[in-house]
Amino acid sequence: MKKSLSFILLASMLLTCCTKEGNTIYKPTPGEEQPATTPLVTVIYGPNGLGDRSYNDLIYKGVEMAAKQYGLRTLQLAPESEAQGLIYLETMFRQMESASDTVRRLFITPSPVYDDFIRKNNKRLEKNPYADLLYLETSTPLEGKGSTFYIDYYGAMYMGGCMAQYCSNFLLSLILANPYTQTVVEAGEGFEAGFNDSPSVYKNPITLHKRYLSNEPGGGFTIADSTATRIYKEESDYLPEGMKKNVTIVPICGGAMHAFYRVIRSMNTSENYVGIDGDMTVDTDCCPYAILKHIDKVMVDYVGMWLNGTMPKHQTLGLADGTTDAIIGYDYKWKGTDKLWQGVLDMDSLRQVAIRKEEERYER
Repeated sequence: MKKSLSFILLASMLLTCCTKEGNTIYKPTPGEEQPATTPLVTVIYGPNGLGDRSYNDLIYKGVEMAAKQYGLRTLQLAPESEAQGLIYLETMFRQMESASDTVRRLFITPSPVYDDFIRKNNKRLEKNPYADLLYLETSTPLEGKGSTFYIDYYGAMYMGGCMAQYCSNFLLSLILANPYTQTVVEAGEGFEAGFNDSPSVYKNPITLHKRYLSNEPGGGFTIADSTATRIYKEESDYLPEGMKKNVTIVPICGGAMHAFYRVIRSMNTSENYVGIDGDMTVDTDCCPYAILKHIDKVMVDYVGMWLNGTMPKHQTLGLADGTTDAIIGYDYKWKGTDKLWQGVLDMDSLRQVAIRKEEERYER
């Protein structure tokens, strides 16, 4: 009975007009009535995805930007577990199979934990011509109804690896969520390739050390601050006495990155980290440069294409089209960054090299 009630309550939300706040409806003109036929965009995140201050929060931002721009209704669901997320999805598919109205609805799922369910059930939406699905990120298109895209992070991460030779401490710790998630693995490979292809500019070469937070598929995207502190200490133990605080963290691990950021910010400025996904150079002098993924802008573009009927079945985006990039923190003043200003590493030339590397790797 309890499970049936949860289906009924969620079904009501999916067919109406809630946002994350529960009662906010964006309108193209203040004071204008929002008709029940207004298109609705629903996002179902991975477990505890929202609040990561990076990838998922940028998706949320992009969807709300699109809602304001186009006058849409939005519902952004943040399940506490994979099981709860699957209940949301099953409810969505049931409702769309039986819906008799003509309201246009776009459902977005930005988490690989739902991959099996999506691929087994997406054809159920073919019964409803007014329902569409956008699944991200994956390099494998859906068979049947639904669009997909993949953001190639290799080129931007290649740039970041090259820049690390100019903007890092004695030990560069590349911390990856797990060895199975495609976006994480390829980002790590790009960073390593860039680092290895760029010559050291210091008398004492920088050492790159790689580790995974989890050996489970889909794991390693959330950790406690105490775990981040322990891992940071373990990494610093690779350095001799007197140099143990000279560690630069490169956290390619989703929301877990912020545990490292909080720990590092509590220390002195000899510790630093590389910003991932968002521009964190503006928040602190601990971040010399950032590697960006403009997923918020991609979401605005995709919602627009969905509305005008031009949403592609699948596409791969990356450094060449500006979806990703790497930037230097303009307020970060120290020897390593000064070398960049002096032209030792030309960012425009590096970007072109990275674009070529990315295109060669995927033959796009």
